[in-house]
Amino acid sequence: MTAQATRAQVLDVARRLFAERGYPHVTIRQIAAEAGISPAMVMKVCGTKEQLYADATPPEAEPLDPGWPRDVIGHELVTRVLRRRDAGAAEPWLQALLGTLDSPDPAAARAAFGDHYVAKLQRRLGDDPKSEAKAELIAAMLIGLASAVRPLRLMNDETDWITERYGSMIQSVIDEP
Repeated sequence: MTAQATRAQVLDVARRLFAERGYPHVTIRQIAAEAGISPAMVMKVCGTKEQLYADATPPEAEPLDPGWPRDVIGHELVTRVLRRRDAGAAEPWLQALLGTLDSPDPAAARAAFGDHYVAKLQRRLGDDPKSEAKAELIAAMLIGLASAVRPLRLMNDETDWITERYGSMIQSVIDEP
């Protein structure tokens, strides 16, 4: 395996572990064990734990597709969270929460969360006079869902049911006049 492939593998494992446990609760040894390599190799391809965390943390959530009709946004957002869970991929909503809690500058982390997550939701909701409050409520709901299905491992077998129920709750916030 090349150094580049090894680095990509380490970053994938680190993203998932940091998202599920938070920075202080993940060790280089844990990352190495799950990646199937030595801790020394993790350090060689990624540097320090701090650098690994910075490289593994996506700066923002994936963009909302402007082509989505407004009446499917809630279900699509829930589908994304569950799809990432099923793939074992990093969960940006959970990473945002843990990154804020673990940050040496929580105020700056909260501001970055607002810029990267809430503001994008707000823009997608358009000129709705309650778009900011709605975006914040949707963000809270998605963080709750991500927390439930990732570190708490709740609702593993009911993907369609969760998507319908939780997506409908988010959609009701979007559709409220």
